[in-house]
Formats: sequence, structure tokens, C-alpha cells
Amino acid sequence: MAARSPSPCHAERRAKHPLLARLRFPVGGVLGLAVALLLSACGGAAAPASAPASASAAASAPAVSAPASGKPSPAASAAASAAAPASWDELLAAAKREGTVVIGGPPEQATRTQLPEMMKQRFGIEVQYLTQTSSQIAQRLATERAAGQYTLDLMLAGSDTAYTTLLGQGWADPLKPALVMPGVADPGSWKTGGPWFRDSQQQYVLQVFNSMQPIVTINTQLIPDTISTADQLLDPKYKGKIAAFDPTVNGIGVQVGAALYASKGEDFLKKLYVDQKVTFTQDYRQIADWAAHGNYPIAIGVAPAYLELYKQAGITFATPEMSDAHSAVQGGFGLVVLVNHAPHPNAARVLANFIASKDGLTMYSQTQQQVPVRSDIDPTWLPQSLIPQPGVAYYDGYDPQFLATRRAPVLDFFKKLLK
Repeated sequence: MAARSPSPCHAERRAKHPLLARLRFPVGGVLGLAVALLLSACGGAAAPASAPASASAAASAPAVSAPASGKPSPAASAAASAAAPASWDELLAAAKREGTVVIGGPPEQATRTQLPEMMKQRFGIEVQYLTQTSSQIAQRLATERAAGQYTLDLMLAGSDTAYTTLLGQGWADPLKPALVMPGVADPGSWKTGGPWFRDSQQQYVLQVFNSMQPIVTINTQLIPDTISTADQLLDPKYKGKIAAFDPTVNGIGVQVGAALYASKGEDFLKKLYVDQKVTFTQDYRQIADWAAHGNYPIAIGVAPAYLELYKQAGITFATPEMSDAHSAVQGGFGLVVLVNHAPHPNAARVLANFIASKDGLTMYSQTQQQVPVRSDIDPTWLPQSLIPQPGVAYYDGYDPQFLATRRAPVLDFFKKLLK
């Protein structure tokens, strides 16, 4: 059975990086065979030019909607849309009267600091930013709604929270008609020819990031070897030196694991995850911390935003493209969803407009180290390795078809493998 607990820190490795010793974070607490759709089945915006669909693709695949038991009804959508002010000035005035917006978003510190500051400065709206993980927020919503309580206004989420929890349970309000801020919905400002709504109704789930997902992150000061294939990870000298975000739960681990599953098959995954004695975590900070400190200098499934402070401390990382493994794209915490029955619905709409705007998405992209879907933002702060290239078909971990039809079998495989 693969290891699941951290090994002791290697003091001799950390001693090489005196600045690094001050940067330890506390530990806190989709098979991607479907490629990005070129056109949605509802006739919505095309997928970004940097992540086109393959020739075999799913353009003919049926649209994916929330489960019938939780799918927002047309009547509810119409009512919610009618309640929204028709113009930006009216919406902003109504939001200022509410004065506050309560959101769930990425736990990374830069976003949690800068987003509230910018909302207060630009619009005079206070942001209450929940500190729980997405799964904890989902449980909180379920508990509150069972008691008839409603406290959350908006989520900046990953695919599981957006599709399975919010849309799947019927807890989302339509966002598309609320994008009224000047310039936000300008077709020429988006790689997709307009705001990129991923749900089948083209109303509820707005994706604002589309980034390459590195399979591995390597601390090059501790692993100077060139690793250019997934097969090289099976070298016995790396046994016990690899960590991974847990692929048995929803999140980045299963996205990467699914790409490896599609590329290399089950036997390879057993040799990698089990025989190489990979150690697992479900904490974004921890896996980055392990790679930086050298506990596990090779890490599978690291979110780029969590490496930034270590890079500033002088630690160098490589995220090589594996020539024998499929490249994948993902959206990070880049799915914007309005929560229905919100206590501050207009402030939530203003925040959604801001995140979708050039200035707001620039800030969000910088703090999250993700590639914006807007075409009028030049992400010069990002390494080229994160930017999808035009004309290449990538496995899309945020395609709703993947979540609806492929995620469960992949999770089941990993749960049996790593039981």
C-alpha cells in the first residue's frame, strides 16, 4: 500500500536554503479523455484557440446538465434574471446598498488579500472571504439549507464544487444576464468569442482560466536530472522521493492521474503510485512545501500559485512536459458561480463582473498563476509552460462531459489501487 504520511524534514537539504526555512506553511486543510469542446451543444462560445477540440471530438456529444433532481428550472432562472438590475449603474447602486458580499474561493493568501482590497477600493463593497476548503463550504451549504439558512453569495470554484454541488443541487443562479459591466462581455475580448460558459444551458458556470496542468514539479536543486518522460519516474533511485496530491478524491490529483491513466495505463500507475512508495496529501500548501523543502523533491499535481513564495526565496523548480503522457488543461479555481437565495445578490453580481473584467481577471490570474481566458490580457508574469498553445488538442479536465461520464471510473480505479 502506498504511503500516506509525511516523512521527517530533511534538515541537511533545508540547510542549503536559509530563506526557505522561514517559509514553511502550516498544513491546512477530470480520466480526461474528453477534450475541450469547439462549440457547445447549445451553440455557445467556442473553446479557446489555445485548447481546441480534437478532430474526433465531442462536438457531437450531448450537452451535459445538472442532475434532473437539482437542475435549475427555467422559471427559477427567469425569476432570478428579472430580479437583477438591467444596467451597470443600477446594479452597482443596489450592490452598494447591500454593502457586503460573502464568497468562497481559493485558500491561497494573495487572492484572499488582494480581492477584498480591490472590491473595497473600487466599489465600496466589503468582502467576507470564507477560509474553509471547497468541500467544507459544500458541507456548510448543505447543513444551512437544510435549516433554511442562506449565507453565501458567490463561489470561485473548481469543477467538482461548481458542477456537482452548486449546479447539481440546484443551488446556482444564472450569471450570464448579470454580466452588464461595460466591456465585460465584449466578444472581441475573449478567446472564446464571449464569456465562456461551460454548462449546457450557457448560463450558470463561467470559466475564466484555462491553463496547462503540469504532471510533475521537480525541485531542480535536489533533483538535477533531466526528466522528460513519465517512464523515468519509475527509476528506482526516485523511490520514496515522490509525493502526489491524492487521486482518490476530487481535485487536482485525479485530473493529473486521469491524464496518466489515459496515456500509460493501469500497470504503469501501479508501478508509479504503489511500487515507488508515493506519499499522498489532500492539502495544496503541503505538497508544494514538501517539494520545496525536499521531503519529496518530485511532486505530482502541484498548483503553481503555491510555489511562488518558494521561488522568491531562490528555490528553482522544473515542470517538464512528458513526451509519453497526454498534456492536459484545467481551470483551477476559475469557475465563477452565483449562489441562489443569496443574502447579497447584487454585490455578488458586481463581484462576478469584476472577476470577468480585464482588471479583475488580471489580478486574479496573477495571484492564482493561471492563464486568463480573456484575450486582452497578456499574462507576461506566467511561465510559457503554463500557456496552452494554439492548434494543440489537450485533455480538458474541466469539460463537463468528463465530470459526468469519466470521473467516477477513474476515482474508483485509484481508490481500489490505493486502498
